[in-house]
Amino acid sequence: MTFTFVPQAARADEVPFKGSFAVAFAASPNTGNVAYCGGTPLPIVVEAHGDGSSTLGPLGFSLQKTFGAGLYHGCLTLTAPNGDTLAATYDAVAGAPPNANHFAPATGTLTFTGGTGRFSGASGSAHFTAVFAQFYPSLGPPFQGMAFYLVEGAVSVHED
Repeated sequence: MTFTFVPQAARADEVPFKGSFAVAFAASPNTGNVAYCGGTPLPIVVEAHGDGSSTLGPLGFSLQKTFGAGLYHGCLTLTAPNGDTLAATYDAVAGAPPNANHFAPATGTLTFTGGTGRFSGASGSAHFTAVFAQFYPSLGPPFQGMAFYLVEGAVSVHED
């Protein structure tokens, strides 16, 4: 799969955003009918945590999402070392089914919805590609795994 993203015309307050993140996740049945960031409840609830490097500096990665029928929706928080946060809505579509070693691709979009500190009033969007790997998928859910993300887009920070 080839991934190409051409950002739209940059606004004066937009800065390019590129990053890569490695995370661990846990998934279980969505018995509480939970939904995140205005989405609909999907059958599997997932929580992921990790970190990475970006053009905005090092960032922690915290994601809560639901998954079902090849769709993912949730809320992402990226956290700078000083505690400033950048919030985004997360939407993704599963790619091909997992291979023999349980790796599966996905692509999606982050829509920046605000933040704290230097990210206060943030907006913009980024596209991402991801690779997920589940540990012992025949036993779950619940199950654990890892994911790797490449992200590219633009973010604007507005003074509140």
